[in-house]
Amino acid sequence: MKQTTCRIRCVNALVLAGVIATTLAACSADPGATPTTEPTTAESTSPIDRFLTPTESVPPTAYPSATNSEQVANNVVSWYESGGEEQITGVRDRSKEIYSHHAEDNWSIDFSLFFDRSKEAQEYPPIPDRKTQAAWSTALKHVRSGASDIYMSNQLGIVRGSKEVKREAHGWKELAQGVKGLKAIEARLHREFGLDPLTSP
Repeated sequence: MKQTTCRIRCVNALVLAGVIATTLAACSADPGATPTTEPTTAESTSPIDRFLTPTESVPPTAYPSATNSEQVANNVVSWYESGGEEQITGVRDRSKEIYSHHAEDNWSIDFSLFFDRSKEAQEYPPIPDRKTQAAWSTALKHVRSGASDIYMSNQLGIVRGSKEVKREAHGWKELAQGVKGLKAIEARLHREFGLDPLTSP
């Protein structure tokens, strides 16, 4: 009786050991095992990163907290080189193009490029320097407001009265103020951070 009980226990122990060994082998060596839920490096990469060339970059929406002027300067340079430069020069060029018609009495002005460019710039991440960003926001506000007044006061099919004439005059002043502000921003970026625009103002 004792021998039979011992045999049963030994067989149970061997069976249990075999099951454990088989399970461990399956977990460690099975190529078809279910992968873990943690994303790999490739999976965690943003889809846009796959289409960027080594010279392109996505503008950061947040920058390291700056505690000194050197860190502020580094953040501004990063903003400028990741697309900020194109935003400033694009708005500047479109604004100057519209303003060039001021003395020509020419109303066949294409505002679409300007409004698209200025809207894109307005939605772009802010300059990581408080004073420069404040000047940039103010300049954008002036050029957008000015161009809107000029555009609305010269719509085809409207009868121009004193209200439209005043609105147009106000628009040209606003636009001129905005262009002046954009030039001041580029001057500040050069003076404070050593940054130059794509083309000379």
